[in-house]
Amino acid sequence: MGNSAYVLFYHQHYVVLISGSLTKSGESSINCFMRILSYLIGVFAIFLALCSALIAAPVDVQAQGCAGGACGITTTVSPNSGPTGTQVTLSISSGAYPLGGNYAIWWSKTPNMSGNAQSSDPDQQGDPTAVKLAEGSNPKLSQNFNVSLSVPEACNGTNYFHFIRSGKAEQMMNFAFQVTPTLIARDDKVKPRSSINVTGTGFPPSDKISLYVDGEPVEVSAETNTTGSFSADLPLPDLIAGTHVVKATAKKMYNQEATLKVKVVPAIMIEPALPLVGKTATITGYGFAASSEVSIKYDTVSITSSPTSDKNGRFVYNFTVPETSGGTHDITASDKSGNVAVYQMPVESSPPTTPTPVNPTSDRFGIMGTQPVIFNWMPAKDDSGTVVYTLEIADNLNFFPLMPGMRRSGISETSATMTLEPGTYYWRIQAADPSGNKSKWALSPYAFQVGLINVWLIVGAGIVLLVIFIFLLRAFIQRVRGYYY
Repeated sequence: MGNSAYVLFYHQHYVVLISGSLTKSGESSINCFMRILSYLIGVFAIFLALCSALIAAPVDVQAQGCAGGACGITTTVSPNSGPTGTQVTLSISSGAYPLGGNYAIWWSKTPNMSGNAQSSDPDQQGDPTAVKLAEGSNPKLSQNFNVSLSVPEACNGTNYFHFIRSGKAEQMMNFAFQVTPTLIARDDKVKPRSSINVTGTGFPPSDKISLYVDGEPVEVSAETNTTGSFSADLPLPDLIAGTHVVKATAKKMYNQEATLKVKVVPAIMIEPALPLVGKTATITGYGFAASSEVSIKYDTVSITSSPTSDKNGRFVYNFTVPETSGGTHDITASDKSGNVAVYQMPVESSPPTTPTPVNPTSDRFGIMGTQPVIFNWMPAKDDSGTVVYTLEIADNLNFFPLMPGMRRSGISETSATMTLEPGTYYWRIQAADPSGNKSKWALSPYAFQVGLINVWLIVGAGIVLLVIFIFLLRAFIQRVRGYYY
């Protein structure tokens, strides 16, 4: 290229071309200058190429000191406080740095999941509260990460979610979460003088729990486990109908408490458990409005007098069980505030014992015409103490069909008198209590007779004889007339 000199440098994206004209007199000086300049430009080109390569290549987040929000990396947890079971969202925005690859989400009480490194026990060297919550894979070169999950069972105070990429535990990213105490009841509606099961989470570990109802302490033994949870059966005192507050506090927990609201509904009980018809039963009501008149119904029939509840919504009322069938009957109590309680009261359903027939047995009553017959039997026994009897009389052992007037019910004595036409009869007796429970029929095994001659048979025979006599008399008269004429 004549007297021109060219210097060419190439490194990746950078090309440097230097040219110049040379004269014979200044060739040595220019050569020296060009060598120095070419070396400087070459070093600069190499430096620029390395910078370009570093910018284009992925940069390790932790290696550049970008954890904890530096270098444009942001980490958020929403919400950042609440009880166990809270649904939270963890988010990471890493700017230009990749978050791709396999990952795991852990939970622990400590920010780095480390325990006592000096301990000789391997189980104590790591954080015993550490629990793996989830794992998965994030797209390659992804610069954002989001996941939703629930807060596990944990102690009160600050706990941590940990985002750890596979094989890079030293690059852990932490999310602080404040666990608050909470109370949960198995039932949202409860009856006074019953027990309600309550479960608490988010309390200090291995701590004594104090429980209160409407601010009043309740004697119950409860202590949290190593993860700050407990369960207890809380006995309820006499409470009026409506909403009441249950509160739980811990000895090691300051200025924090957990509360829940429970609704008290009224209830009634009956004593004795199996009342007898005609006897006295006691109704006790709980959880009604304070100082309110309470109306009571037996099935659909209102009981005339009404009790009044006390300041705690309690009342006691005695009533006589009316005559009714055995089985279950509804006792309904309602106050002026609209609180209603129903109790299905069973009425005894055991039948009386079977009465024993005494007489008549094989007796005969009278010779002619209808005769009064007296029936006697041994009494039946029943818990109610009151028994009535039904007497049936028939001319056959099937007692069917039963002739009119051959049944008498509601007999309160152990005897009855019936007037019977002449004939051969059988009889049986049955007992019933006021609840309508009936005994088996007791059959008298012997037939009895009434009258030797049936009066209608006599009348019939008389009529026949009279007709015969009339015919004979007529024949006699006709013969006499024929003789004389």
